[in-house]
Amino acid sequence: MSDELLAALEDGLAMGDTIIIVRSSAAIAEVTGGPLRRGREWLTLGDEGAGASHVHVRIADVHSLAYRETEGRNAALDMLGADGAVLLCIAFRKTNPGSAEKFDPDRLARVRARFGGLAGARA
Repeated sequence: MSDELLAALEDGLAMGDTIIIVRSSAAIAEVTGGPLRRGREWLTLGDEGAGASHVHVRIADVHSLAYRETEGRNAALDMLGADGAVLLCIAFRKTNPGSAEKFDPDRLARVRARFGGLAGARA
């Protein structure tokens, strides 16, 4: 995993008000974002400790990141495996223009400024 990719993940989680979403064919887990820690073999995203939720991701399986904005949804940063499959995504709350009561245009602009260069960056 490159230092650039790790920095982008840290920046995304540091923006606050994020949700980490992990999907499988039968389940979806949504975990409140939090700090990022890198171990020897695994990344830990989110808070650890009593009552806290977090996600572990094997570093060797992380290939790249891709930014996306999908109509009707919050902007997101997808973590991709070598085959281009989404391992998880970090969704930036309050970035969905279709949700007028919660939408924060300044937040979306900050997210775009930081991650827009990763738009369409699929493996």
